[in-house]
Amino acid sequence: MVHEARGGIGRRSVRAMVVGIAAIIAATALVGTPAQAALTPAWSGWSQLPGGGATPDSPATTTYNDIQYVFVRGTDNRIYVQTHNGVQSSGWREVPGTGLTPSAPAAVVYQNKLYVFVRGTNDRIYGNTLAGSTWGSQWTEVPGTGLTPSAPAAAVYQSKLQVLVRGTNDRIYGNTLTNSSWGSQWTEVPGTGLTPSAPAAAVYQDRLYALVRGTDDRIYGNTLTNSTWGGQWTEVPGTGLTPSAPSLVAYRGDLHAFVRGTDNGIYLNTLTNTTWGNQWTQVPGGGATPSAPGAGTYQGVLHLFVRGTDDRIWVDRVGPPLP
Repeated sequence: MVHEARGGIGRRSVRAMVVGIAAIIAATALVGTPAQAALTPAWSGWSQLPGGGATPDSPATTTYNDIQYVFVRGTDNRIYVQTHNGVQSSGWREVPGTGLTPSAPAAVVYQNKLYVFVRGTNDRIYGNTLAGSTWGSQWTEVPGTGLTPSAPAAAVYQSKLQVLVRGTNDRIYGNTLTNSSWGSQWTEVPGTGLTPSAPAAAVYQDRLYALVRGTDDRIYGNTLTNSTWGGQWTEVPGTGLTPSAPSLVAYRGDLHAFVRGTDNGIYLNTLTNTTWGNQWTQVPGGGATPSAPGAGTYQGVLHLFVRGTDDRIWVDRVGPPLP
């Protein structure tokens, strides 16, 4: 179980975590009557992940050693994982460490290890790692005594693992793992941006992109180029609105941003080189989600995971569906 650390980062705090999840997943179909999203080939349609269970939050996904991992917070606030090896799914299993979390998890692969990050019940940030087939026996606090009221985001950029969080003052903060050493403190991302939700992060064309929901419910982005962040948060075109955090994934030469719309449908905008699309396009398939989406790739296929209105986990794909 994750132990609560003491101290804090004051107003700049970036609250952190512990792990929790329970049953695992539940959802109604997803996404209303859509126009075809701007991806080729066509979407596969929504299908429920096997294993039953329920989640009160957004799913997270990554690929490690050619196995797809999907993480959720369970209804008991513990963290659960399901894997797919290209042939069959594992069913849901609890991530070791007996931690608890009030928010969604984040997952990323760095230096041959799979890292999962969560907000603990004390609002600090905690991580656990999978090395080969062995999980760490406990959740370890990310240094910096930060606090966060939301889920973390993580991405690997220029051989460093970057973790971003929303601070208790609604600003965005980051900490960096270089090899085995964390930064000693959480540093504010420039641009005086504010968000009421968790951030999203992904690497595209040698830049780290961070997206957030603004206080006006529009989507804003900032980029890290080498060691320098942009001086301001810029609105993503399309006049889209969202009541939740965004999701980001690089796929087939483009950067794809997914959001939950104000009608609970799932919408997509795409960055090609330096140009965003001029509108948000609804992902096909019908249905709705009460949380942010979670996107990732596996074996050349884009997978979009969501919590359905029945709290189960649903997936839609671009590319051939898995067996």
